[in-house]
Amino acid sequence: MMMIEMHSGDQTIRYDREATAEIYETMNNGWAEDCGCVGCRNLIAQRDLIYPVAFRELLKLIGVDSNKEAEAVADGPLDNGLHHYGGWFYFVGEMVTVGEGLVVVSDAPHFGYFFFRHGRMGPKEFRNVPYLGIEFVAHFKWVLDESWDSKLLVPVAPHAPDGPGT
Repeated sequence: MMMIEMHSGDQTIRYDREATAEIYETMNNGWAEDCGCVGCRNLIAQRDLIYPVAFRELLKLIGVDSNKEAEAVADGPLDNGLHHYGGWFYFVGEMVTVGEGLVVVSDAPHFGYFFFRHGRMGPKEFRNVPYLGIEFVAHFKWVLDESWDSKLLVPVAPHAPDGPGT
């Protein structure tokens, strides 16, 4: 493994870009496509807009496909009219300095992220390598015609029995 060290906010990690990219190439799609809930469909509808350029560049640097979230969570509307979201991606890597702070992306004041260690039972694609997660928190617009609390499930991708994170 070829680990490269990187500092982000008050955290220091090591990552293996090539090993991570190889894993993502084996994945058909991300969580949002398999889930099909209205919150995930709202994320998909504006995925290219909600992930700030700096965050997409970070994901690319560490080998993560920004269209393949391991999971995404829509928590509903906020007082400011935006919607609160969270989610995470995984990559081959190890923690050097844990840190405590959320990194707020300069070109998107409603978007932040941090690196975290995950337990042994993480996504099957990463179970045989050292891995970390990168969690994001974001506030963004609702763009669908459908209400945020709709219970309609419409998987975007054909259902895969062993989808992301299983």
